[in-house]
Amino acid sequence: MIAFIYLSRRILWVQKCVAVWIACALLTGCWDSREIDNLSIIQGVAIDTDQQDMLELTYQHLIAQKSKKNMYSNVTTFNKNSIQTASREQAKLVSRAPLYSFIRLILISDQALQKTRIDQLLDTFTRSYKPSRKSLVMIVKGSAKEALNKIGKHKEIPSIDLEALAKNSDFNSKIPHKITLGEISTHISQGADFVIQCLETNEGNHFSGAALVSGKTKKLANWLDEEEVIGINWMLGKTRGSIIKTEDPKSEQSMVFEVEDAHSKLIPHLNGQDLSFTVRIKTNIKLNENLDIYADFLKEPFIRTAKEAAQEEIKQTVSQSLNTLQKKMRSDVVGFGTKVKVNYPAYWDRVKENWQDTFSQIPIDVQAEVQIDRTGAYTKGEGA
Repeated sequence: MIAFIYLSRRILWVQKCVAVWIACALLTGCWDSREIDNLSIIQGVAIDTDQQDMLELTYQHLIAQKSKKNMYSNVTTFNKNSIQTASREQAKLVSRAPLYSFIRLILISDQALQKTRIDQLLDTFTRSYKPSRKSLVMIVKGSAKEALNKIGKHKEIPSIDLEALAKNSDFNSKIPHKITLGEISTHISQGADFVIQCLETNEGNHFSGAALVSGKTKKLANWLDEEEVIGINWMLGKTRGSIIKTEDPKSEQSMVFEVEDAHSKLIPHLNGQDLSFTVRIKTNIKLNENLDIYADFLKEPFIRTAKEAAQEEIKQTVSQSLNTLQKKMRSDVVGFGTKVKVNYPAYWDRVKENWQDTFSQIPIDVQAEVQIDRTGAYTKGEGA
């Protein structure tokens, strides 16, 4: 009996000790917490090269404060050939240790990307700093530092404003789809060509076409204008929310459609050793604007004419982009090679080393199928 009482007290004592230990662990706070007043959070990075080919890095520090509105400060450092070394130079200039985990945006000047491979410019961000793989990357025509210094139209911190601006590709197909650090890493590992959003800084930051990066050299290869970007977005199926502007062939008045849904397929065909492709685009659109006040939007002739005009506009835009990519740039940024690799692996093994040459010669048939869901019309009496 005495032994049982002793054992019960012993168990109760152990339980109390465990409870006290758990309470201490939970109530003492995070062991590695840092005061917000001591943080300098890096929001954006701009990479340039100066006239002596020195790497010029500009870091946008978000200075978090308890009692005041968040402020930011740009700090510029230099080094001959190392991003990591240049970043450590900040210790001479700022008192707060920089925190790199929340980088939203990396801007690279066109001059820097012409001289240095993109995987070398981004290596330290993927290897050491470990920001989110969703951090955005953009190319700047001119000075990347200047872009990071310009306040946006809504007076946001520049890096935050540019991050929001990148998402507008969902509303305007002239803007290439945003690309992240993780997606660029994938393209680099695959040796594939790819496009990046391009910024210009005259009269404020704004998008202007796209930069094409070579999968072989990993450097800036060419520029794409806005019309070529539209064609690429159609082939990628990334035009939802954008518009199609065309003309009624009878009235010669403008019609503007909004893309409500869009899908694309790249279909390879191999006949012996002859490779060809079909680009099949299907889209649902609605009529947002028509300047022909006499058009009868509910009648089949108008629906048919409008559908044919929209289909022709899509086919023409895509064909022009393909002509540029195949004949002028010899660059597959849409993924035709991937389709060949998946569907015809033996053929791919024979052509992959010279895919640029093969891609430039293959015939590609563009097909567009349009469904007009709404015209915004109403029968007589409904709008009265």
